[in-house]
Amino acid sequence: MKLNYVEMCGFRGFREKVRIDFGGGFTIITGRNGVGKSTICDAVEYAVLGELGKYAVETSAKESVSDYVWWRGEGVPAAHYVVVAFIDEDGEAFSVTRTREGGSDKTIAEIEAALCQGAVPDDALRQLCKTAIIRDEWIAALSLDLTETQRFELVRAALGSIEGADLGARAKAVLSVAEASLQRVEQTYNEARAQLTAGLVQLSQASDSASRNEDVSAAIAVLDLAVPQTAGDLPQRLDIARRDLPRCRRRLEGIGLAIFEGREVIAHQREVHSPQAVEARRQAAEAVANAKSRLSEAETLVERASRALEVEQSASEIAAALSALVGQGETLGLHDGHCPLCAADRTQHQFQAGLEAAKARIDSLAAGVNSARTAAEVARAAAIQPALDLAEAERRWNEHAHVLDLLRQREQAHVEIFERYDLDFAFVTDPDGFDVQMEHERNSLIDLERALNALEASQAVGRLASVDARVATLRDQVDRTADVLTVRQNAVAKAKSLEKSVRRSAGEIIDERLALISPLLNELYQRLRPHSDWRSIEYSIRGDVRRLLSLKVGNDLNPQFVFSSGQRRAAGLAFLLSVHLARSWTRWNTLLLDDPVQHIDDFRALHLVEVLAAFRHGGRQIVCAVEDEALADLLCRRLLSSTEAGGRRYTIDTGPDGSAGILEAVDIQPLPAGVLRNISSMPQMAG
Repeated sequence: MKLNYVEMCGFRGFREKVRIDFGGGFTIITGRNGVGKSTICDAVEYAVLGELGKYAVETSAKESVSDYVWWRGEGVPAAHYVVVAFIDEDGEAFSVTRTREGGSDKTIAEIEAALCQGAVPDDALRQLCKTAIIRDEWIAALSLDLTETQRFELVRAALGSIEGADLGARAKAVLSVAEASLQRVEQTYNEARAQLTAGLVQLSQASDSASRNEDVSAAIAVLDLAVPQTAGDLPQRLDIARRDLPRCRRRLEGIGLAIFEGREVIAHQREVHSPQAVEARRQAAEAVANAKSRLSEAETLVERASRALEVEQSASEIAAALSALVGQGETLGLHDGHCPLCAADRTQHQFQAGLEAAKARIDSLAAGVNSARTAAEVARAAAIQPALDLAEAERRWNEHAHVLDLLRQREQAHVEIFERYDLDFAFVTDPDGFDVQMEHERNSLIDLERALNALEASQAVGRLASVDARVATLRDQVDRTADVLTVRQNAVAKAKSLEKSVRRSAGEIIDERLALISPLLNELYQRLRPHSDWRSIEYSIRGDVRRLLSLKVGNDLNPQFVFSSGQRRAAGLAFLLSVHLARSWTRWNTLLLDDPVQHIDDFRALHLVEVLAAFRHGGRQIVCAVEDEALADLLCRRLLSSTEAGGRRYTIDTGPDGSAGILEAVDIQPLPAGVLRNISSMPQMAG
């Protein structure tokens, strides 16, 4: 699977529609900085992924990357879309279209199915773009500048899923179940301990209250008002009253809210139903009715004028036919004293008089059409102002209607408060009376709470035995829960050990697969030659659970700290290219490089050209954007175009309006067969 073309309109710096057709072998894109070379890579990434991953900062100054995906310059594009098309070895095409308004025409699953195969990594499309598109600003950031953990995760993701990954998921699931079970038991244990603590406090309070004996007659009278004696004995009635306290408090809360909203609604009603507001609504409604009447009259006149125009236009068609007939009659003249049309006997004078009468009728019909057309235009023009007046009158009426609607909504919200808290609807329009009612209920609630406290204190002697028995039961429950807690803790420890063993085994499998990258990395490093003395690079992996991948050169030195900027970029290119080659889960056989030679000297740039030529020789499609024209010429020569996999070169620049566009597109023709042999056989020039 290779890139076929990219088409974009209104995307980034490209305002007008632009299409880039990629060569099957390679495509070289040149242009000065800032003309849109990187936008081509952006278009591929955005079409596949739906976002641009090259920005480390997602938001800045209250703006985000998404605000700069589409054209923001002068002028309005015809559309906003990106299309990227792929083609496989059998000529089967697959394309993804992503628009500003509708998003992508393909699902993530469809794109993955087209570009990926086998055991794909998590978030496969993001990994695909990260390893297929090598950008200038990310060469060092995604290689040497990564932490050892991040570097390991990058390589692991590039290799795809491994066998036995489901075992790791199962082990993790077992651990999750064990931890969830432990958490539930811990919660039960803590609740039992809390209940035991509360029981001990109650036992202490009951013991203290058993020595006091207060007069409770007044408290019983208050309780009788709240809970009738028919509800049961005194302990039952106390329990009912205590459990009813939250409802009473909630009712007081609802009454307070209803009073506040009721007063607000009344104030709003006074404002809306004031004489001035009523008169303004009457005038607005009258204005709408008058405007509709005037518009109806104007439309009636337009309809009449239109019908008159249709009649006159029909008559005009008759006049045209009659004119043609008169012309034919003048041309033919009398035929042996007879009319050439009806063969009636006519003198020359009579015949001429008939022609003149027909011409007069023609003139009359034509004049009627012009008059009717003028009348229709006048009627239409006269209907414009009534329509504008009606729109303005309706707008003013809508403002009044909106005020009425807001009042109805607030009234409904006020009624919903009464429904929610089960309040007396008699107070819907009487917030002041409800305020008096709330004060009465608040005082009753305070009296009830005092009565309950007094009565409960008087029952302390009877409660002491029951509280003591309850404390004993709670102690037994806490002991049993502690035993279960110990069992669950042991299960979690075993699950953690199992999960750690599975992860260690998975790490060993990954180590074996990472060994495939080592020769690729070393060979690419040697070809790019980042350092004149240290000709090879090695990697090492450590850690059982948290895996770390480090790179070393020379005498166990970290290249991140000893290499120069250009050397770090060359080493980073070797690392990223080896990761790119090690992927076995993707069908997409294209390498995109966005200005990869920044801060790299000409010596190492030449080596990079040779490496890319080797990639091209291996059947890989190369897309490379560079600023240097000479380097572009060299790439076009060394990557070798062929009849099966041709090459293309594009030059991009910005126009006077700031929009990027294609300045030149050239097909790189393959060398003729036997060209070197033909050159060697040419006669030597004398000189």
